[in-house]
Amino acid sequence: MNDQIINNELLFFELYNAPTEDAVDQVISKYPALFLDENWHPLGGDEKMFGIVRGQQSNPIAALVEKVTNSIDAILTRKCFESGIDPESNQAPRSMEEAIQKFFPDNKNWDMQSFRRKQAEEIQIVADGPPRNTSVIIYDNGEGQHPEDFERTFLSLVRGNKINIHFVQGKYNMGGSGALVFCGRKRYQLIASKRFDNRGKLGFTLIRQRKIGSSSDPKRFSYFEYFRN
Repeated sequence: MNDQIINNELLFFELYNAPTEDAVDQVISKYPALFLDENWHPLGGDEKMFGIVRGQQSNPIAALVEKVTNSIDAILTRKCFESGIDPESNQAPRSMEEAIQKFFPDNKNWDMQSFRRKQAEEIQIVADGPPRNTSVIIYDNGEGQHPEDFERTFLSLVRGNKINIHFVQGKYNMGGSGALVFCGRKRYQLIASKRFDNRGKLGFTLIRQRKIGSSSDPKRFSYFEYFRN
């Protein structure tokens, strides 16, 4: 199958099933007409956002926790929408504790095995790939995003997208990017999402670090960019 006819979903699964960075490189090399330079854009809309990404977390555990925190936020936001409540409205919960009580009235039973198993299906952390070169997959059954909204959600920085939602932990829409500095040598991070109500298509993007240092400008050595065709 050549790069002129492969659809986005098939391309996503080729990247998703690539077990290592080298395998991701092979997928990119396989479809040169898709992975043109013009289809890569600076993360956050500005090459100078590199410092913000680098300054998020100092260790990979904190970065992983931030990803899970975002997953919790997404699930609570989905529950809010499913209840017919605008998450930014006055009718929305004013704290995470209130949101849990409102959307999960059986939360006191979560220590029981059956309840614990059901909740465990909502957020999953999976290790995949060869030993010492392992990828981490984080899945959540949260609100999801339409592909056309990626630039102002997953791929934006310091926009404060959730600042008016009182029951979530992430507010300034940048902490999740902190995991990038721990994503191997080339900082590959694959993101896929679909809106929870199934209105719309699956979308994906691939993030990487581009090194552009030169002897004339040694300080401007790299930035993060994302793929969208």
